[in-house]
Amino acid sequence: MFELLKTFVVVYETRNFSVAAKQMFKTQPTISVQIQKLETELGFKLFERKGKQLILPTKQAEFLYPKVVDSLNSLASVFAQAKNAKNFKTDCVLACSNTTGVHLLPTIMGQLIEHFPFIAFEIKIMNSQEVIDAVEANKAHIGLIEKAIVSPLIQKEFVYKDELVLAGDIDSDFWILRENDSGMYYINETYLYSNHLNPQIIKANNSEMILALLENNIGKSIISKLALTDTLNWQELAPEYRYRDLFIIQNVQSPYPETAAVYDVIKDLLIQLSEEADA
Repeated sequence: MFELLKTFVVVYETRNFSVAAKQMFKTQPTISVQIQKLETELGFKLFERKGKQLILPTKQAEFLYPKVVDSLNSLASVFAQAKNAKNFKTDCVLACSNTTGVHLLPTIMGQLIEHFPFIAFEIKIMNSQEVIDAVEANKAHIGLIEKAIVSPLIQKEFVYKDELVLAGDIDSDFWILRENDSGMYYINETYLYSNHLNPQIIKANNSEMILALLENNIGKSIISKLALTDTLNWQELAPEYRYRDLFIIQNVQSPYPETAAVYDVIKDLLIQLSEEADA
C-alpha cells in the first residue's frame, strides 16, 4: 500500500502516466497497473483519461491527495527516526547497595556514559539482599553489593576493598544498625557478637538517617570510611574488622546479553579505583 500511495501522489501531480513513470524510474505499464490495483483496493476510481496523455483526478482523488501527502511525509519522518540508532537505547538497571550506589558508582558514571552512548541507565538504591533478589529475578541487569553470597543464579566478582571505621559517639551505650537484610547490618552484628557486646540498639533503614544520628552524637556504628563527613567523629577498627570486599553480580541466565559489556567495564573501573585507593 505504501508504494501504491507514492505512485498515486506522483500521478496526481504530473497528470501523466508516462511522466510519472520517468520520475519514479518505472515503466508506464507498471504505473498503470499500480493505479489500477490501488483503485481496486479502495473501491473507486482515482483518475479519468482525457485523450491519449492527459488524465484528470476524480473528486475522491482530490479529497485524498493532501491527506495522503501528509501521511507519507509523516511516515517518512517515522522511518528516518527508526533508522537512527540514537533513538533506540538498551535499558540497563543498576541495582546498588548504599555504599556502592552513593560513593562508588557516581565516580565512574561519566566513563560509563562515554563508553555506552546507546545504553539508558537506571540506578536503584536497595539493601544488599534486595539487590540480589532483583538480579535473580532479572529485574536488574547488574548489581553492586556489600556482602558475600552463594547462589546458583548469580555470577559474583570482587571489585573494591572498602575500609570500615567505628563512627559516632564512641562512649555511647547505643549502637545504630541497618535493617536485617543490609550488608552493613551483618558487619555490625558480627562485630558485636565477636566482641561480646550487648549495647542498646537503634535500627534505621536509611544510611543518611544513620549518618545524621551519628553527627548529632546519637549512638555509634560501623560505617564505610567513604561515608565519613568532616564533622563526624570516628576511629579505626582492628585489622580483622577493618576491610570488607564489595562485589559486582549478574544473573548467569540473564536474557540481556547486550549489558554484559557494561558489567565488564564497571568491574574493571571499580577494581582500578580500589587499587588507586590502596596506593
